[in-house]
Amino acid sequence: MASGPGAGGFVKVEITDSLGYNCTEARLCRSDTMHLDRLGVKLASSALGLGHLPVAPGTWASAAAAVVYWLLRQRLAPVPCAVALAGLFLAALVLGLLVCPGAQKVYGEQDPGQFVLDEVAGLWLTCLAFWWRGPSQTAVAAFLAFRFFDIVKPFPVGRLEDLPGRWGVMLDDLAAAVCSAATLWAVCYGVIDKFVP
Repeated sequence: MASGPGAGGFVKVEITDSLGYNCTEARLCRSDTMHLDRLGVKLASSALGLGHLPVAPGTWASAAAAVVYWLLRQRLAPVPCAVALAGLFLAALVLGLLVCPGAQKVYGEQDPGQFVLDEVAGLWLTCLAFWWRGPSQTAVAAFLAFRFFDIVKPFPVGRLEDLPGRWGVMLDDLAAAVCSAATLWAVCYGVIDKFVP
């Protein structure tokens, strides 16, 4: 049996079978497999590259999630929109919990700036818990409130960030979403709707 590197990162393996015939098998190099795994982790954890934007990647990811919510509200009735948004939120949450340990290894940080699935999930949770006036008003209000609580991290949001592993990365943004929705209900329905037509 002889082997040597081939094109495209493959290794050619010549095998002689029991009848004396030679056959060639292409096997993917382990280094290339690891490279593909790292690429998949980077694409997923960065929300298809948004996390690699040079300035405020979390803000860009939140804005993209707000646009997705706005599009859903424009095209779907309230109940189907809520169901679709809930599905997207759960998908982002589960994917974030699954991919986070890999992202921590790839980027070498406890809470990598490139990992933005927590912001995506948090923004969608805010929009799930708070509906106000039209799609544009809700999207803008949810975006501004969520980014405020995610950046400032008042109690108990900041405490959750100290949890170990993937939980600290994801749960602080979900807590920020809950705080955002509660604040928006109080401000928008309790103040703005009373004084601003």
